[in-house]
Amino acid sequence: MIPTGFEPATSTLSKLFHCFPLVLWSKVKNDHFIGTLKGEKIHLIGVKVEEIIYIKRLPEETARLRREFNSSVKKHFLKEFAIDLTRVEHLRKAGLSEDDIARMKDGLNPKGWQVHHNLPLDDGGTNDFTNLVLITNDPYHKAITNEQNSLTRGLTSGKSKTINWPMIKDEIYPPKPFDRRED
Repeated sequence: MIPTGFEPATSTLSKLFHCFPLVLWSKVKNDHFIGTLKGEKIHLIGVKVEEIIYIKRLPEETARLRREFNSSVKKHFLKEFAIDLTRVEHLRKAGLSEDDIARMKDGLNPKGWQVHHNLPLDDGGTNDFTNLVLITNDPYHKAITNEQNSLTRGLTSGKSKTINWPMIKDEIYPPKPFDRRED
C-alpha cells in the first residue's frame, strides 16, 4: 500500500551501483517551486518539489555521462523533439519561433534555452530522454540550478543527503509564457 502523499521513486543507489531495484518513497511536497535569482524570487508554476535521497556519484562516472550528453545525446534529443509534430505545436505555444525550431532540427539549443536533467548526472540521473527537459535559461534554468547547487554544496562522492528537489513534470518549461516574478 502506498502511503498518502507519497509516490514510488527509483533508488539512486540501484542506478549508481546497477544492482537490484530498490523502491524508496518520495514525498511530493507541492506543485509550485520558488527559486531565487540575483536576490529576486522566481515562481515556477507546475514544478513540483519532491523529497529525494541524493547520492553523489563518482566524478569519473559523472564526467563520462556529461561527455556522452554533450557529444550526442543533447543533439539527438533536440532533433527528435523538433520533428515530432505534437511537440512542435507545444514548442510554438511555449513561444519558440520557427528559427528556434530549425536550430533544434540541427541539434542546437534554441536561443535562450537549455536541455536540463531533472535528476542530475552527479546523482545517478541518466541521459534518458525521460530525464531531460527543454527549459528557458533565464530565469528558470538559472533559478533551479542555483537551488540545486545550494542543496548539494559540500556533498562528496558516495555521500547522501535527503533533500527537497525541484522536478519539472513537462518536457518544455515553461509550457507557455506566464508571469514568473513576485510582485
